[in-house]
Amino acid sequence: MFGKKKQPENIKNAPKVEDFKAEIKERKASSPKPPKSPKAITKNPVNQFFTSILDGSFLTRNWMIKMLPFIMFLVLLALIYIGNQYAALRRVKEIENISKELKVLRNEHISTKSELMHQKRISEIARKLEVQGIKESNIPPAKIFVEPQTTK
Repeated sequence: MFGKKKQPENIKNAPKVEDFKAEIKERKASSPKPPKSPKAITKNPVNQFFTSILDGSFLTRNWMIKMLPFIMFLVLLALIYIGNQYAALRRVKEIENISKELKVLRNEHISTKSELMHQKRISEIARKLEVQGIKESNIPPAKIFVEPQTTK
């Protein structure tokens, strides 16, 4: 039951893996190799750079690990720069809104001031008091002189 199993006849006579490996080596040795082009010998550095970025192998290089604090510093500066830009835009909008409000208030001030000057005129005051029955006096005011008292 647990002994050796009998292999069918066709498997016993089948070629083995070592035979295939030997045949492949023979074919490689007998086939003529095309001459290598100069581009195939030296790899393009740009291609190597992009390949290392895409596969992530540039992150494991020693120079990259040494430069990591500097890169983090640059990222921090970029974040501060972006935040500063947003703050500046917010300030510009705030200044524009305050300028518009200032123009409105200035116009209101000028109109209120001119209306007050109009109401302070003697003729306007006399017209308003005439409704209540108070009239303007035609007799000019008289000066009252007080003699200084001497203390004894």
